[in-house]
Amino acid sequence: MSVSAFGGHPAEVIPLAADTHTAREAAILFGATLIVSMVGVFLGIFYLFVDIDLSIRITTALLVGFVGVASFVRHSIFYLSDQARMGWKQEHPEFQLEVGYANLALGIWALIAAALNWGALACGLLLALYGTYLLCTLALHLREVYAAKDLRHSGHRDRAMTSAIFTGVFVAMLIFFAAVAFSRVGVVPALF
Repeated sequence: MSVSAFGGHPAEVIPLAADTHTAREAAILFGATLIVSMVGVFLGIFYLFVDIDLSIRITTALLVGFVGVASFVRHSIFYLSDQARMGWKQEHPEFQLEVGYANLALGIWALIAAALNWGALACGLLLALYGTYLLCTLALHLREVYAAKDLRHSGHRDRAMTSAIFTGVFVAMLIFFAAVAFSRVGVVPALF
């Protein structure tokens, strides 16, 4: 059981056996998020050698902006589909909605900062904030891998471990590009 960060009802895990929702929408959104993340990392690295400021804007727009907004849609609008995708359901999805709102807030401001060229410091802060936020979720994923009773089955454990690995790599990329942005404005020693 868990309780929302802002209070609320405990979230109980309920089997999906009688649920009619499918994971289709959430799986499509999650797949799009993965593809855009890979494109964002590729373009970010490519443009590091061409135009560092453009690299920072692209990674901010794609890795925080697009991923944040798509995660909001998946967690908050298609939350029942997302629960089916993850293999669990709860009666009170408030915490899942809150997760979506946090993603939306960061995503919108990342898109604005990148589109309006607010500079490397603003983009670096958004990359670092999203990286820190997802680092905290990574800690929860790792806890789930090693502590949850229903993960004793290899299929559940493998899915949780894969999620932890992907989240860890994504966090590393966010922090790397944040460091590039911070070095660009002289907040940390120069990387490039």
